Amino acid sequence: MTFRQSDATNVVMPQIETILTADMSRADALAIAELLIRIWPRPGVTVEDRADKLQTNRGDQNPPPEIASRSFVIRDAGRVIGHALVFPRTIGTTAGEMTIAALGSVCTDPNYRGQKLGERLVQSAWRGVDEGLLPFSLFQTSQTAKQFYDRFGCLLVENQVTDSTAEDPTACPFKDDHIVRYPGRNRDWPTGPIDLRGPGY
Repeated sequence: MTFRQSDATNVVMPQIETILTADMSRADALAIAELLIRIWPRPGVTVEDRADKLQTNRGDQNPPPEIASRSFVIRDAGRVIGHALVFPRTIGTTAGEMTIAALGSVCTDPNYRGQKLGERLVQSAWRGVDEGLLPFSLFQTSQTAKQFYDRFGCLLVENQVTDSTAEDPTACPFKDDHIVRYPGRNRDWPTGPIDLRGPGY
């Protein structure tokens, strides 16, 4: 299924909705969770479980409204077919504290791929970085998905990344193959260890 009109010269671009985590309805959380479960099924993890997590703010408490935790959603006939989550996370670095845009749960329904929905979702999620509200976006990705993010000028993070709030504060909180940053306006990225100050996402 596509969004193309009968006139092949015109393409209907699906609208991207912005849903603040603090305002997310249970119905929206469940609709997004259904997509996430289809893309990343996990033994014992239900749609309800994923919906609970979506409605939990994983970022800084009481951030400025313009960078507050939010989901970007694309629907077709009411069904969620694309999603990206971004929230502010203040991390510890050798250059001092830095509040970054944490990116996660970026996915599109396989039946709609090839329509650049993923590109539009991450561009929306990174708007705060592009506008200078946040210096970077920091996230994890697989080897396969890294090629997608390379198109946007994303760079590998080679710093040691830890979580001082974890049971093992020396372990890396990310599980995917690569830790990546979207540089925005190319501000200087700090050298030395990075304390994520919370679980991976």
